[in-house]
Amino acid sequence: MYRLGQNMFEPNEESLVLEIVRGFFDIPSEEMMKIGDQFKMLLFDPQTGSEQEAVAKLKEALKEMSKEQVLMAGMFVSGLLRCNLAQQVEQQYLQAKAEGNIEPDCGCD
Repeated sequence: MYRLGQNMFEPNEESLVLEIVRGFFDIPSEEMMKIGDQFKMLLFDPQTGSEQEAVAKLKEALKEMSKEQVLMAGMFVSGLLRCNLAQQVEQQYLQAKAEGNIEPDCGCD
């Protein structure tokens, strides 16, 4: 039985579900990584001044995506929230950015 506050999926299960749905739409893994990187940048950019600014940036990015990409981005964000991984992803993103591992042409800016 579902209890309030219980995760719907474990992190590894969430990843599997995301991969299955990605396959439904024939979205290559590389494209999914770009979508994830773009959303991490928009959500956790330390230069974003407010929550409202982050939401505005997300809405603008969604306008330029196909419906399939928007669905995948929504699943990505939903997974972060359900699995309580947002803080870990933010730390990984900032570390990768500091190490120069985020490609400048990924569309993350």
